[in-house]
Amino acid sequence: MANTLVWAAIAGLALAWLSAVIGPSYALFRWIPNGYNEGWNAYWAEVAWHGGPLYPAVNSPISNNYPPLSFYIVGGVGRLLGDNIFAGRLLALLSLIAIAANVFVWLRSSQVSRAAAVFGATLFLAAFSVYAPAYMTMNDPQLMAHALMMTSVVVLWRHDFSRKALLGAALLMVLAGCIKHLLIAAPLAVTAWIGLYRRELLVHWLITSMSVLAVALAALSYTQGSLFFHDMASSRLYSRVLVESGVRRVWESFGFLVVLSGAAGLALVSPLSKKDAQHQAAFVLLYLVLAAAIGAFAAGGKGVDRNAFFDVLIAASMAVAIGVEHIKERGSDAILGSALAVGCCAALLFAAVGEWPARWQLLQQTDAREAASMDVIRDIRRLGGGAAACEELSLCYWAGSAFKVDFFNYGQKLATSALPPADCAETFSARSISLVQVNSAHDDPRLSFRLPASCNAAIAREYSLAIKSPHGRLMLAGRR
Repeated sequence: MANTLVWAAIAGLALAWLSAVIGPSYALFRWIPNGYNEGWNAYWAEVAWHGGPLYPAVNSPISNNYPPLSFYIVGGVGRLLGDNIFAGRLLALLSLIAIAANVFVWLRSSQVSRAAAVFGATLFLAAFSVYAPAYMTMNDPQLMAHALMMTSVVVLWRHDFSRKALLGAALLMVLAGCIKHLLIAAPLAVTAWIGLYRRELLVHWLITSMSVLAVALAALSYTQGSLFFHDMASSRLYSRVLVESGVRRVWESFGFLVVLSGAAGLALVSPLSKKDAQHQAAFVLLYLVLAAAIGAFAAGGKGVDRNAFFDVLIAASMAVAIGVEHIKERGSDAILGSALAVGCCAALLFAAVGEWPARWQLLQQTDAREAASMDVIRDIRRLGGGAAACEELSLCYWAGSAFKVDFFNYGQKLATSALPPADCAETFSARSISLVQVNSAHDDPRLSFRLPASCNAAIAREYSLAIKSPHGRLMLAGRR
C-alpha cells in the first residue's frame, strides 16, 4: 500500500512537470524571445566560434561576466542546428533532465529504494516547473553547469570516493565552474562531508581539487587574458531588497520542501538508520544549508534571478526523498512516509493545475507570437543595416545585427560609476548605431528601464520613433 501511494505521487509529479514543459518545448525552435540572456549568450557563442575576444575592454558598451566554456559548447551545437539560441534551449532542457537523472542515481547509490529515488527526481522536475518555468528551455548555461556539478557528486558516491573518482569529480566540478562560476555550494558540501566522514581522503581530495583548479585558472589566464578575471567581478548594484524578494519567491514556490527537508534530519539522528543513510542525509543537509546561504547572498546582485536558488531546490528535493525513505522503512510509519510524498505531489500538482489555462492560452498563441517577432526582426534587418542595438538582444541576433550594446551590463557600469554618464552620448550615436530597439511601451516616459536617465536622454536626442510593436519601440537615427 505504501509503495503504491509513492508511485501515485510520482505519476502526479510527472504530470505536473509534463504539463508545464509541453508549451516551452513546442516553442523550442521558434523565433520567440525568452528573456534577456538568450540573445546575450547567443552573441558570445558566436564570438567564441569566430575566434573573437570573449572579454572586451572595461570601457566597452558590451560585457561578459560568464566563464567561457558554455559559449564554445552552445556555439558548437549551434553550428549543427544553425542557431545558437535554439542550441542553448535544447541544451537547457537536456540538462534539466540530466539533473533529475543524477538525483535518481545519487539516491540509489546508498540503497534508497527505486520508488523513493524516482520520487526525488520527479519532485525536482515538478518543483522546478513551478519555481522557474522559463529556465526549462532558456538559452542560459545555468542548468548545464548544475548537470555537470551533480554528475561530479554522483561519480564520488557511485565509485566510493576512489582516487579515480576524486580526480573525475574534481574535473567535472571545475568544468561546471568554467560554465557558471558561482556554483560553489556542492563543492563546499562535498569537502565538508569528506572532512567529517572520510577524513583519511581529505588531504588527497584537497590536493587533487586545488591542482585541477590551478590548472584551469592558468589555462583561462593564458587563453583569455587578465580581462577575464576583471570581468568575472564586474560592477553591479547590490540590494537587500532583492535578497528579500528572492527568498520570498523561494518560500512561495517551494518553501514547503525546505521545511520538509527536516525529515532527512530524522534519518541523520535516528539510531535505527543505516550508516549509509545517515551519511547521505548529512551530505544533503550540508548542501542545503550552504546553498541557501550562498543563494541568499547572490540574490542581492542586480540581474540575478531565480537561478540563485537552484542548488537549494536540488538539495531540498534530495532531502525530502531521503526523509520519505527513512519514514517508510519504519514499519509503523510506512503510511506516513507515503503520505508525505502524496502531500508534496498534491501541492505541486495543485499549483500546476492553476497554471493550465494560462499555459494553454500561451500554447495557442505560439504561431502568433512568432509571427509578431519575425515582423520586428524583418524591420530591424531592413532599417538597421546590421548596426542596430536591441534591448531584446534575441531580436538583433536573429536580424543579423552586430553586438552593439549590452543594455544590462552597460547600465550597471553607469549605475556604479564604472563609466561616466557622458559615455552614453558617445555610445548611442548615429555614427555607430542606426537603430535602437527598446522594450518599453509607446506611452512609457522611459525608453529603457535597464539604462539610466542619461542614456535615455541620449537616445531621445539622436533617435525618434519609427515603429511601435509588441516588442516595444524601434527608434531610427535622424528622424524627426
